Amino acid sequence: MNKHKLWIGSISAAVLLGGSAVAASSSVNGQSVQTTPSSTSQSVTQDQSSTGKLLTGAQAKAAALKAAEGKVDDIDLERRNGQTFYEVEIDRKGSNDVVVRLDAYTGKILAVVDDEDYDDDDDYNYNGSATSTSNQSAAKQVKLTEAQASAIALKQVTGGKVTEIELDHDDGRYVYEIEIRTADGEADVDVDANTGKVLSFDQDFDDED
Repeated sequence: MNKHKLWIGSISAAVLLGGSAVAASSSVNGQSVQTTPSSTSQSVTQDQSSTGKLLTGAQAKAAALKAAEGKVDDIDLERRNGQTFYEVEIDRKGSNDVVVRLDAYTGKILAVVDDEDYDDDDDYNYNGSATSTSNQSAAKQVKLTEAQASAIALKQVTGGKVTEIELDHDDGRYVYEIEIRTADGEADVDVDANTGKVLSFDQDFDDED
């Protein structure tokens, strides 16, 4: 009887003494459970260039006009230092023209620069050492057809029509260079002939005096 009572007493003591330990380490049924508050610095950002969807020229235009009122004169898709962005030139009456730079995937405004101070000497230009090849022979080495590339390019503009398409071999890859006529002007779109990725986009707007 004394041994039995002593054993029960030991259990009671263990419960009393171990209560705080359970609260600290949350030991349940002999298994340790982490109770440390989960980190508030969990990674919630993702690389938009790999998971997001590229904004169209019309969407880039609308976002830029929210940052600076005026008339859009030109839109360029640029890639530099691992970042993809649109540069939108805006004419403003009564004040200096500006260039609005915005993230090509999120639409976030990166900068609004006075056109007179803007220097695009280090802009990405997709030209490289272009080597023209015949469309007929090159078409056998690419996955996309002209029709498929045209459809991708037309998504960048509103109400456009393809006026010219050419398949070139630039910088070690095949590229469809597509010219589009729009109601507002003209656009040039370069599309990777194998992946369908839009490599460059340039839209010029007709002057409306």
